[in-house]
Amino acid sequence: MSMISKQLTKRDIEKSLLMPTDSFGTFPVPFEGDPFFNVTAVDGTGKAWDFPCFVQPSEGIVSVGWLRFLSGKDVRAGDTVFLHRKPMEDGGGDLTASAKLKIEVKRKIRLMGEDIWAVLQ
Repeated sequence: MSMISKQLTKRDIEKSLLMPTDSFGTFPVPFEGDPFFNVTAVDGTGKAWDFPCFVQPSEGIVSVGWLRFLSGKDVRAGDTVFLHRKPMEDGGGDLTASAKLKIEVKRKIRLMGEDIWAVLQ
């Protein structure tokens, strides 16, 4: 399973999520030539979300439009977004080359001296 993560800033929450272009290297995203592309990911409830993305090559970043996804969630600066790439099984239980992307936002909470991650849904 591949994963990228980023600790969120105030700008990420209020405008758009900014990710380095090289962090998308292990993900099946087609940003060769065209600076606009979409990424579809599934959240913890199974809902699919389309995220419009724009590559800013001069700055080496991808701007991800995700404000609809954040709507209604108590996401704060300092929380962490995780994007996982999980292999899918075909009908016979064999892994295929296709992958499903999963998105999660988590908050680290210190409880009785232990760090735990709470998933924000």
